[in-house]
Amino acid sequence: MAVMIPARNSDFGACRALILDPHLNSRRLLHDILADLHCGRVTGVGQADDAWEALEKGGYNVFFIDWSNNLDAIELLHMLRSPECVERYVPTVVLASYNGIEDVVRARDAGANEFILRPFSADVIARHLRGLSRAPRRFIESSDFFGPDRRRHRLDWKGLERRRQGPDRRADRRSLSDPTYSGPERRLTPTSIIAPLPHGEGVPMSQEQGATWH
Repeated sequence: MAVMIPARNSDFGACRALILDPHLNSRRLLHDILADLHCGRVTGVGQADDAWEALEKGGYNVFFIDWSNNLDAIELLHMLRSPECVERYVPTVVLASYNGIEDVVRARDAGANEFILRPFSADVIARHLRGLSRAPRRFIESSDFFGPDRRRHRLDWKGLERRRQGPDRRADRRSLSDPTYSGPERRLTPTSIIAPLPHGEGVPMSQEQGATWH
C-alpha cells in the first residue's frame, strides 16, 4: 500500500520510504510513524517479491527491512547490494528484536546503513532518518564487501591502504596503498565499528542517489 502524504513544515517531505515487513501490525505501526512524520511517500509490503518490484520502479530513498524468523534481512541485503541490483545504493535500515552486538555487525557487514531495535518510537525513527540525510556514509566496494562505509569516526590514521571514492559519489574499488595520501576517512579498529557519528559530520550524498530530504 502506497500513500502520498503532503509535506507540512517537515524535515521529511522528500523522504520516499519502502517498508518490507511480513507482520501486518508492525508494518502498519512503522507506516503510521512515517506518515505522522509527513514523509512524502510511504509504501508497505509484506513479501520480498513485492519489495523488489517496487524498488525496480525506482523513486525510493530509504528501505526498511524487517529481520525476524519470517524474513532473512541478511540474505536480502546481500541481494540488494549485489552488482545486478539496480537500486544497490538505496539507504537501508534493518529493524529487529535482537539485541546482540553480533547481529548489528552482521547487518553492517551485509550492507545495512542503520540498525534499529524494537520497540522503537517516532523519535528514534526520525533521528535515524535525519542521520541518513545529514550525515550519509560513502559507499565502499572491495573484493568481499559493497555497502556504506562501516566506519563511524575519522581518526588521524598514519598507516597504508586508504579507501577512496570518486567525485561522482559512486563507490570505488579498493586500489593499492598510497603513502602520500593525506585526506580524511581513516579506517578504524573493530572496537570502533558502531560508535555514534557526531551531529553534522559527513559528506552529503548527491541528489541522484536520493539520500537528502531535509
